[in-house]
Amino acid sequence: MLLYEALRLILIDERRSSVISLTTLVIAGVLFVIALFAGFFVPHPITWLVALILGGILFFILLPKYQGQQQAISNGVEVQAAVQEVKKWSRKTGDGNYIDQYEIIAVAPNPDNGQIYTFVSPPMGQDPKPYLKDSITVKVDWPNPKAYVMDLSFLPFKVY
Repeated sequence: MLLYEALRLILIDERRSSVISLTTLVIAGVLFVIALFAGFFVPHPITWLVALILGGILFFILLPKYQGQQQAISNGVEVQAAVQEVKKWSRKTGDGNYIDQYEIIAVAPNPDNGQIYTFVSPPMGQDPKPYLKDSITVKVDWPNPKAYVMDLSFLPFKVY
């Protein structure tokens, strides 16, 4: 059950375009190592399957996203993206209740080719609408536009 909850948190983190922290990578790495040890000490196909799935998530999803975000922070260009909307969605918690989550959706053109790109903020527990202006700063690495970080430092609450 603990493994399921940890995987769910890691995958929610990935699906919702949130910022991958070093802590998330460490947790995923520890789970991967535990699954590898379980595969050696409890040799069963399911333990190897779990290790393979965790390794795939770590090395093919989380690590590239983290590296892209770090690349955007170090080499990216700041652009003013136009805020299109604040998307509201609900997430079910373990006790059956629902928590409202909000994401800022913004767009900006690539200065090299004029193509419009959409940027999505990490999910947040409070509505950011009262604090938003018409545009928001996004640091993006244009050779790899999926590598971006949205500046949410103006919000009076913490965004994870």
